Amino acid sequence: MMDLKQLRYFRQIAESGSFSAAASLLRVAQPALSRQIQALERELGVTLCHRNGRGILLTAAGHALFADAVRLLSDADRTRNRMREFGNTLIGEATIGLSPTVSRLLTLPLILKLRSDYPGVRLRIAEAFSGVLLEWLQTGRLDAAILYHVPTGGAVLSETLAKEPLAVIGNAIAPPFPPRARVPMAMLSGQPMVLSTPSHGLRRTVEQHAGCADALLDVQFEFDSLDATIAVVQQGLACTILPPAVVRSEIAAGSLQAWPLLPELARPLVLATGPQRPGAIAVQHLATLLRTAIGDACAACGWTMQEGLPEA
Repeated sequence: MMDLKQLRYFRQIAESGSFSAAASLLRVAQPALSRQIQALERELGVTLCHRNGRGILLTAAGHALFADAVRLLSDADRTRNRMREFGNTLIGEATIGLSPTVSRLLTLPLILKLRSDYPGVRLRIAEAFSGVLLEWLQTGRLDAAILYHVPTGGAVLSETLAKEPLAVIGNAIAPPFPPRARVPMAMLSGQPMVLSTPSHGLRRTVEQHAGCADALLDVQFEFDSLDATIAVVQQGLACTILPPAVVRSEIAAGSLQAWPLLPELARPLVLATGPQRPGAIAVQHLATLLRTAIGDACAACGWTMQEGLPEA
């Protein structure tokens, strides 16, 4: 079977113009070199060169193979060098999709991690809702994304990494519930709420659990804007349901408060990766980076790392 060694031998013979000169440069015995070229000719079924008193003359087949050998060996060398670089430092680019809530928590840690450990990686972050991120992943606009649902079919691979708890978020100055209370979903009946629009996965999750608890939600505001939602809650006009970590700075500042729900309400954090794009760092390296980032964020964000979390 033709291999890279035979192609290197043949390229050197063609460039040197003789077997003896090529053997000297390759540090190979001339008889061994001749046997390799003869084996190559037998496999290909062609004569590659003719010997004469002054060296060798390439045949038409030899000229064609020489051009291909130069290209193939150059590609092989480039690939080998690139893989060696992965052994020491990652280089390339990464385009990652995050939802608005996850983006608020992970963007800065990802940037700091890449800057300190992988300065050769150029990071792009695209922010959108989970369904849009999946579409971008499927069409090749993203290398990876953190989603709230497990995609099915297609070339997208996914794994559930953690679960993210959700809580009632309300005004801390005029709190809608007693401090440190755990709020049954049924207690939200009649409480003014600000939620995302029905197309958003979080809204569907909340309404599904409210239905199971026979809670009648009074949704007075519908925003697909995290900042607008937080502003309405800070004004005491309504409460909402969000991951508490998303508003931890507002909770620390005393403008918002979080109440855990009964029963516990959480959603999966799913790492999804798409097909390898040219110039992007390898998918397995990118997945490792995101696993590490989520693992580091678990304690601060209240996330629970999952092993085999049921896909939902």
